[in-house]
Amino acid sequence: MTADLTALSAQLFAAASEQPEHTYTYLFCDLRTDTLLAELPLSNVSYSFELNGIGTLRAAVPYNDETFPLDPETACTPGRTAVYVDRDGVLVWGGIVWTREDTAGGKSIQASEFLSYFQHRYVKKTLSTDTSLLIDPAFVDFGGQRLYADQKFIVWSLLRYANDQPGGNINIDINPLTSPGHGITRTVTYFGYERPEIYKSISELAAADNGFDFTIEVGWTSAANNQAPVRYRRAKTWFPRRGRTAAESGLVFSKGGGYGSILSYDWPEDGTSLVTEMSGLGAGSGEAKIVKTAAAQDLIDSGWPLLEGVESYGDLTDEAQVQGLTNADLTARSQYTTQPTFEVSADGDPEFGSYSVGDEALFVIDPEPQSPNGREGVLRIVTIENTSVNGPERVRLTCVAA
Repeated sequence: MTADLTALSAQLFAAASEQPEHTYTYLFCDLRTDTLLAELPLSNVSYSFELNGIGTLRAAVPYNDETFPLDPETACTPGRTAVYVDRDGVLVWGGIVWTREDTAGGKSIQASEFLSYFQHRYVKKTLSTDTSLLIDPAFVDFGGQRLYADQKFIVWSLLRYANDQPGGNINIDINPLTSPGHGITRTVTYFGYERPEIYKSISELAAADNGFDFTIEVGWTSAANNQAPVRYRRAKTWFPRRGRTAAESGLVFSKGGGYGSILSYDWPEDGTSLVTEMSGLGAGSGEAKIVKTAAAQDLIDSGWPLLEGVESYGDLTDEAQVQGLTNADLTARSQYTTQPTFEVSADGDPEFGSYSVGDEALFVIDPEPQSPNGREGVLRIVTIENTSVNGPERVRLTCVAA
């Protein structure tokens, strides 16, 4: 038995030693100006990306003789500084440091992607695509209250409004949100007296029927004309959706037979949130309240029971938008919940960096005790988390039905 364990340990050590080493650099910058404050070492690092959501970073900053001259207290001030993750010369993650607390040998920090900034920004004067509701019908880029009606340009308008407030510009490039539009017009109003949150407003717009995917990307510009690359923060949308189909990506994650990139997995199924008829509630009260319904009639006709759900969309006054959100929620919930997670090798095939959130991939599990008949399916990746603690990098993928 001892000999067997010794041999297994040797094999595991050899496998770990074969993993390529990656060079990580962590850059701490001023949030508003992007001026580099310090390049600090980090430990126990994990960082994530989330489709239409906000990825996070968790790490520890050592406080020692090596870092004291770099003034880590100033470099990672919560709410004031940004942190970038450079992996092998590629800027893979960027966000805002929001929390910091004592830990053994230094400080632990938590940061969130740049979209998190707009969870702290609100519309303080009424903005609308409907000029009849406005005192100043000029477009927002001319100091007025009018929003451009294409959904992509509404996002641009909200971010432009945020940028134009004193102290509100954190150097996010919104030019990619200009022409061409998505070709989907919306009627929306954001009343200043309600102080709608900008990130939530964009998320709700994206979640409607014929919506879109969105993020703020980071990266290095290309070197040109003897100019060194510089960092960028860039707002971006995808219509109708982000990512490649499984046929386009060719991504296959597998487990079985002693090979494959999947190290472990959890593939649960949950019918508690299944809905075959959805009601969506908008603005108004009593019998005048906007109420829209959508039904998965094909499921009911095929024998599924009537399972009802209700969602409230606050004070939305546009009936078409309420209907669109209701339809989208029905689509999302008209199948039992399948949100499997897979832990995969960062350096296996497919390797980390060859896929992104929004991509579809084929996941294949060969027969084994956990899945006696095996399992496979095309799934869409919605969250990617990279962790490099106590060994080689590991990537955790969270997926939904494609």
